[in-house]
Amino acid sequence: MNLRVVPSFPKKLFAAWTRAPVLARDGLPSPPKQPLGGPGGADYPHAGVARRGPFWPAGRERNNAFRYFIYEPTDPVLAQAPVVLFLHGWQAYRPDIYGAWMEHVARKGYVVVWVQYDHNVIGVWRWATNAMITWMDALSWLERRAPQSGVKPERDSAGHIKTAIVGHSVGAYLAVILAAKAACCRMDLPIPSTLVSIQPARRRWIPGADPSRIDARTKIVLVVGDADYVSRFDTAVAIWKGIGHIPAENKVFLLVQSDDRGVPPQIANHYFPNCDGYLDTAAVDARDYYVTFKLTVAALNCAFKSKDCEYAFRAGAEQVDMGRWSDGVPVMPLINVDPAMQTVPPLRRRR
Repeated sequence: MNLRVVPSFPKKLFAAWTRAPVLARDGLPSPPKQPLGGPGGADYPHAGVARRGPFWPAGRERNNAFRYFIYEPTDPVLAQAPVVLFLHGWQAYRPDIYGAWMEHVARKGYVVVWVQYDHNVIGVWRWATNAMITWMDALSWLERRAPQSGVKPERDSAGHIKTAIVGHSVGAYLAVILAAKAACCRMDLPIPSTLVSIQPARRRWIPGADPSRIDARTKIVLVVGDADYVSRFDTAVAIWKGIGHIPAENKVFLLVQSDDRGVPPQIANHYFPNCDGYLDTAAVDARDYYVTFKLTVAALNCAFKSKDCEYAFRAGAEQVDMGRWSDGVPVMPLINVDPAMQTVPPLRRRR
């Protein structure tokens, strides 16, 4: 497969940008602002978000390998909404690391449950089980509280709670494990309607996932970055090859291209999905609006509201668009990876 690889970003310059905020400079364009509309846009139906927690399952109080927080849309408050499980990256123990991403999803009309599955690298082989136990407790908590106290989980015509799973890094790999277990092995674990796996990473000691067991009705968004030297592409490619049973119209494999035309540069490294600027060129910017924010909400809206499918699952301008630099030049678009791919796409070259 022939994928375009953009020129390498100077290592010393990248290091300087990761240490401190970057101010606008004469002659260099700035990245796109948040679009006014669309799944990544600022047209929020809800003006606020209520964060509740921390909570722990009974008998595991203060055990942070089972801690969770709940994000709900407010102003106005919904009577019911689908529930999204959010699985963080390895050792990303503060929910605020992904706060803007989760708040964006909540303000678009969904309940988000942030689940911690690990604590100080203890019990790596239990991470998937920890996430399942905590996820089920969160759904139970949402169900049993008084109706007037918040948003209830929305159910489909068969009475099943409408759920989805979103993850980054190790959390993106665990998301695949949970989706597979929900379909094959755990009758009480809800089968997700959609799965958004951003830069999935597998530590070699985590028990393997079997993507072939994921329910064929689950819609899947798989994303990698061309400068991600942490996850690389191997895990994502293995997942993609394992979901051959998912219909082509319900899955997508996207590559984020780096673009250092302006300031801050839009580098598709492992940390750009974070919303706090850690080891990155910025906190929240176009890579969030046009990648994580857009693709997550588009996948959810497609699965639960039958709209915005063109942004997530249909090859075209809406799916790959990354906006324009302030000088009018388009930011390097996403690449819809060839479904017939047999090899790992090239990582962005280093100097």
